[in-house]
Amino acid sequence: MRLNSLAVRTAFKAVQREFGEVVQIEPLKQGDFSDELSDPSRIIVRVYAVVALTPKTDILDGSRQGSKINTTARFSQRDAAIWLCPEVFAAIPYELREGDRVRMIQRPNEPPYKLSRAPESSDRGDIVISLILDGNR
Repeated sequence: MRLNSLAVRTAFKAVQREFGEVVQIEPLKQGDFSDELSDPSRIIVRVYAVVALTPKTDILDGSRQGSKINTTARFSQRDAAIWLCPEVFAAIPYELREGDRVRMIQRPNEPPYKLSRAPESSDRGDIVISLILDGNR
């Protein structure tokens, strides 16, 4: 069975119906004297996507030889991604770029995110868009 078969697409649509939500994609461009500006050549779009926000904790061990200090630090972060079905992704009238902003509009207290890299096609045929928290908000 191919991973992008009818059964896999049907399963993704079931997941999307259960866990999907509307997100807003706001295209941004880098300005000469500012970090980000709205990109008037690309419109704001709202799409239906599966959102995955996963808390993640990593431990960083370190030591210093000069003073014999051993330390351990724990960093908490959040893995974030949205999944789009190929038809929804194809309907976006422009290419998504690293740095474009994504808002979870059905979660009013959720901070905005930015695309951390170009969208990728998964082995299931859907489109995965990796996100990072927008540090400017």
